[in-house]
Amino acid sequence: MNRIRLGLIGAGFSAHIHISAYREYSHLFDIVGVCAGKVEHAKEFAEKFGIKKVYENYKELLEDKDIDAVDICVPTNLHAEIIIDSAKAKKHIICEKPLTGYFGEDTNEEEVGKISKRHMFEKVIEKVNEIEKAIKENNVKFLYAENFVYSPVVAKIKRLISASKGHIIEIRAEESHSGSHASYSRRWKTAGGGSLLRMGSHPVGLVLHLKSYEGKLKYGKPIKPLFVIGEVGNLTKIPEVQKEEKHYMFSNWYDVEDWSCLIITFEDGSKGIVFSSDTSLGGVKNLVQVFTSRGVLYGNITPNNTIMAYAPEHEIWGDEYIAEKIETKAGWTFPTPDEDWIRGYPQEIKDFAECIINDKEPLSDFELAKDTVKVIYAGYISSEEGVRIKIE
Repeated sequence: MNRIRLGLIGAGFSAHIHISAYREYSHLFDIVGVCAGKVEHAKEFAEKFGIKKVYENYKELLEDKDIDAVDICVPTNLHAEIIIDSAKAKKHIICEKPLTGYFGEDTNEEEVGKISKRHMFEKVIEKVNEIEKAIKENNVKFLYAENFVYSPVVAKIKRLISASKGHIIEIRAEESHSGSHASYSRRWKTAGGGSLLRMGSHPVGLVLHLKSYEGKLKYGKPIKPLFVIGEVGNLTKIPEVQKEEKHYMFSNWYDVEDWSCLIITFEDGSKGIVFSSDTSLGGVKNLVQVFTSRGVLYGNITPNNTIMAYAPEHEIWGDEYIAEKIETKAGWTFPTPDEDWIRGYPQEIKDFAECIINDKEPLSDFELAKDTVKVIYAGYISSEEGVRIKIE
């Protein structure tokens, strides 16, 4: 195999980001077809990007023998079923983050967020084990689309860590912005959690990856998370905030959190601190700070000051894109020359292609996907019960 015949499952935000990377590496991929929750969305996507086949549903796509691999770009509550079915169909799997979550067991249940987080954790682990079993039994590759791992910022940080020969003693990482307006994100039954799962999977995955990288570099095996302390909150529901006439951040969350923080203790005693929130104005913050015994590294994935722009009025820059989720183009802003590249999407897709073609393991693999979900749901238990949780 020197080209991968790909089926795209989903036609939303993630699929649009991924298709740009596939087009950049068109010598490695043939996009055979696409499906989506609504056929009309798949048809619109196919017409926009010149994709020949449109399927009624993902099961029809999986039956197509002209497809070698699938890219799952659908809401998290659909991941597990599609991953397992794709593995049974002998298709290699690219899957957006996070791997899976807890969405309730009764479809009529509205306030899933009130269910015991320890029960959620147990059910999530059962689901993760079922997914892992299907992947192994069918001998297919699982390629976890955690783009932070592939960011050139992170790649440089790793090279500096290697060169310094120091020990990572603390990592701080964050993804925050002013709130998702996607309807699925507001409820636990469709999102599997709030800011901690939906956004926190990025910085959690990055922290776990960096400690795994350090362990493999020094000892030939990853340094694993051992304990988690978590705290979550609903800051937009503070009464004084609710009373304000105009809300600049999204505030209509149903049963999920809009703010979260985790402290992760690793096997070697080092710490990881993760923030993720929907309560931060000024655009998306994708940040990492690494403190080692021999140096300090600050990585600003977004925003960064490669370009700085000032405009006295919002309209001055017209339709030109500045950065994700900024509330205004007025004042000082940080335009991103290539947001997909700085966040690692093309590099991610290139690695996945090489893994399938050359039969090797990806930088972002199932182990990272699994550990990320474990740490996040351990954080939910910790926040609910007020205790430190050991990762078994």
